[in-house]
Amino acid sequence: MLSRVLTVLLLSTVTLSAQSPPSLNQSEKTFCGDSRPEVQAFCQRLLNVMVGVRAHPVPAGAAARTANKDAILAQHGVELGFVNPSDINARPFVLSAIAKDLALQSAVASLANTAGLLQAANQLRTDQQLGPTATAAGTTSLVSKAGSSTLMSFGLNTGVLTRTVNGSTATLTANADELFRLITQSDEEVCTSNCTEQGFGHKYLLNPLNFGATFALAQSSSSNIPTSGQASGTTANNVSTAAVPSGAGKLTSFTAKYQFLNRFDPRDSKFANQWKTKVQSLAPDAIKAGNSIQAVYEELQKDTNFKAARNTTDQDNLALLYAAADDPSGQELLNAFESLWLRVMQTALNDPDIPALAAKAMQDQTTYRKSWDEAVKSIVGTMISAQYMFNKPLNQPETHDFTLILAQSFKGHGTLTFNGAVSIYQETLPAGAKYGRVHYGQVSGEYNRNVTSVQSAYQWQLNLAGYWQYQPEPSVLNIAAGAVAPGTTIPLPNGTQEFVGTAGSLWVTQGGFTLKGPNGVNIPFAVSWSNKTDLLRGTKIGGQVGISYNFSSIKGLF
Repeated sequence: MLSRVLTVLLLSTVTLSAQSPPSLNQSEKTFCGDSRPEVQAFCQRLLNVMVGVRAHPVPAGAAARTANKDAILAQHGVELGFVNPSDINARPFVLSAIAKDLALQSAVASLANTAGLLQAANQLRTDQQLGPTATAAGTTSLVSKAGSSTLMSFGLNTGVLTRTVNGSTATLTANADELFRLITQSDEEVCTSNCTEQGFGHKYLLNPLNFGATFALAQSSSSNIPTSGQASGTTANNVSTAAVPSGAGKLTSFTAKYQFLNRFDPRDSKFANQWKTKVQSLAPDAIKAGNSIQAVYEELQKDTNFKAARNTTDQDNLALLYAAADDPSGQELLNAFESLWLRVMQTALNDPDIPALAAKAMQDQTTYRKSWDEAVKSIVGTMISAQYMFNKPLNQPETHDFTLILAQSFKGHGTLTFNGAVSIYQETLPAGAKYGRVHYGQVSGEYNRNVTSVQSAYQWQLNLAGYWQYQPEPSVLNIAAGAVAPGTTIPLPNGTQEFVGTAGSLWVTQGGFTLKGPNGVNIPFAVSWSNKTDLLRGTKIGGQVGISYNFSSIKGLF
């Protein structure tokens, strides 16, 4: 019974997507930019017809079309099944046009498949680290989160928290399992019911493993090359090598994170298993929503013109195909669809019972959405991750940073995240070093909570964080070989190191918001206060802003 109910709901809300070639951009604007509710509701389906005709051209000429009409219909049957308003598969789009509520209909449709689970759950997540950590020269994150991007993310950030020099960074993060599935074309949908056990490699090695790389955009990479002789001047200068630019950005850190436990991640097997038990509780609302859509469709069938259109489906579908084939701009298809809509729907919409039935269907789907969101919230919980970062700060020794991340989600009441970290210098200490291998130790915490309704297409997330770092010695500054000693003209052939700043405690507090869009766009912005920075004494107030994109939808390109 449950599988039947979910099948009915799936059939009522399934959408067919297609990637349009660049030449179809104008057609997309023609359809989706139209102000008529019926055209807006069917705009992607109309575009799919255009894409289908481009991929499988319709013969020209009336004689050829008549002789091959059965083959033409069979070739384009899939896209046509969602564009004819009298077809049972078009019920959600008819309802959307009637209710004039396209945004809600799109949201409800996305919940009927497992890709919708991933997208909606990701927007509600407060545990994802999509940018660099607190020690980067351009960051918005004071605390490392337990989770990472679903597949891949790219972020641009500016503003500093513990560093002295303000900078801008670009950060690319990726999940090992999802990236492997994408490259090998072995991708599977997120498991929400009838789940099968993942293999050992995917479950314990790839799925919990995330990678990230951060590049400082304000620094250019360079390499040393040998010179071949002096080009000008009368005084001989013995310059054997020269530094030349080799890139516009410089790698400043590499991160690897392993998620031991993350109940907020919809890819996690524990999340999937618990979600499977929640499906049963969603059945009553799913039945109600599906029945409401069916009630609208059954009422429409009482109209003579709507019912008669069921007998002219092939003729109407051919007219749509021929219009798409004869006019690449899509205008003829738009005219043919509008003519079909008026013939099929105009008198049916005069039924006085239709408005109330449509309103009830939209209300029932809203209820289903709320139940779905509550089910997601009820299965999130504890998160434990370990993170390693290789850090290459500007003019300072390279370090290895190790962080333990603990987090707890309180369902609809936000998430608390705690970090404990230690940083050690990478290289063997130089002779006469007056500092040890330990660079610093730090503990930090952050509270995150979505403050907008789950019904909102855009989520606002509140972020409040605190950070304490202890350094046993002041920060070490590298002075490169060839630099001139202060007050002299004597170059330092081997370079040197100097202490800068102070040892002891570094305190940072931060508050801000993150705007999370429905398609993976995140815009964090915040302000911070610190009692000092890594190189300078004195308090500092700063601002941070960034933008990142979670490339969950990139799979559609492959």
